Amino acid sequence: MNPLSDALLTLRGIRAYQNFLRTSDRASAEEIRRKQSEWLGALLRHAHANVPWYSARFRTHGVRADGADPFAELAKLPVLTKAEVRENHADFCVPGVAAKSMKLATSGTTGEPLVAYTSPDQWVIEQATVWRQWKWADYNFRDRIAIFRSYAPKPGEPPIRMDRLRNWAYFSVFKMDDASIAEYAKFLQRWKPRFLRGYPSSLLLVAQHALRHGWRLPGLQAAFAASEAVPPELRETLRAAFGIELFDHYGQAEITCMFHDCEKHEGMHVDWEYGFVELLPSSEPGLNRIIATNLHNTAMPLLRYDTGDLAVGGWEKCSCGRTAPLLRAIRGRKDDFLIAKDGSRMATVNLYTYFSKLGDLQRFQLSQAQPGELVVNLALWSADDLAKRSALSDKIRRELEETTGLSVRVPEQPEFVQTREGKFPAFIQRIGR
Repeated sequence: MNPLSDALLTLRGIRAYQNFLRTSDRASAEEIRRKQSEWLGALLRHAHANVPWYSARFRTHGVRADGADPFAELAKLPVLTKAEVRENHADFCVPGVAAKSMKLATSGTTGEPLVAYTSPDQWVIEQATVWRQWKWADYNFRDRIAIFRSYAPKPGEPPIRMDRLRNWAYFSVFKMDDASIAEYAKFLQRWKPRFLRGYPSSLLLVAQHALRHGWRLPGLQAAFAASEAVPPELRETLRAAFGIELFDHYGQAEITCMFHDCEKHEGMHVDWEYGFVELLPSSEPGLNRIIATNLHNTAMPLLRYDTGDLAVGGWEKCSCGRTAPLLRAIRGRKDDFLIAKDGSRMATVNLYTYFSKLGDLQRFQLSQAQPGELVVNLALWSADDLAKRSALSDKIRRELEETTGLSVRVPEQPEFVQTREGKFPAFIQRIGR
């Protein structure tokens, strides 16, 4: 998306927050049900008329797109898996709409990339829900944010990049050794950000460095986290280092549901305006599967999608007074660090983003047994094309060595590790195990 389009959609999101989401998190249960029913009914009618996968499935399962109770009709559909979406990808996309939609790619913890398309109207709701959480933390437009995520500089590019329009600074999370963070600290102390934002693993390294070396950021208001599970020590470390609280965020590139942590930090509020969430029992006592349906994505609707993540317990209420239901915790991705030869650490999430953008990739799995080394196992859709595999392996080896400084090996015969649950973890850290 070009910067102008992004800015315009963000402004529409801010307006949606001001006109609706600013107060909708205190709506009555009846109002929540009424609005979700309205949106879900429209989505079912759209999916039946325009999405090949659902045109057939509605007939098979007796779903009436114009039924009086959209929730009852939705429940007739079986739970949708990521494998089904990947294997039948074209059937989930509305013909001719992809070119006008935003393209998002995810690898998830399974290491199996999935491309999703989102309509502009859905992205407006996305921006509005994020903006609402930021307002809970007292953010105002153009407040300075130091961001430790989503920036992977190419060779020759600086480790810090400025976004002048938003007044944000991006820091490379591939350079998180003591010397690099010391340089970041000098910049931060001069620049005086009001907020931190980043992967939990990266925020933890920054806060730990501040405690070890005694530097502070007096004007800091709060920190925002996303894309990883929050390690237990992060909240206390941020308090000790900077005297701030952490606001957590949960979402996925499949854009089916979103949750946010409020100022009470008692759990994660569901953004009911964004998606309809069901909690179904899992094989583990006390944990429920998070099954979600986005209510506004007309480009690629995913109905009753299994997110692969688990809720700890069921719906609860928060002492903040908001009526949006709350989950005490979500058990999802928790990433280990890559260990450099000198013992410094770096987060793995940006590597997942890198692999999600590679064509013809069926699966990848990273593993590390020695500091400074990384093994990349690959499976391609065109498994018999040895020349393509060799070229891609050389490209990955070269680019990752330039980016991470690690010695990278891509075996010709991959050896994937599969868990007892049937998953293929994207990263296996064997050092110290």
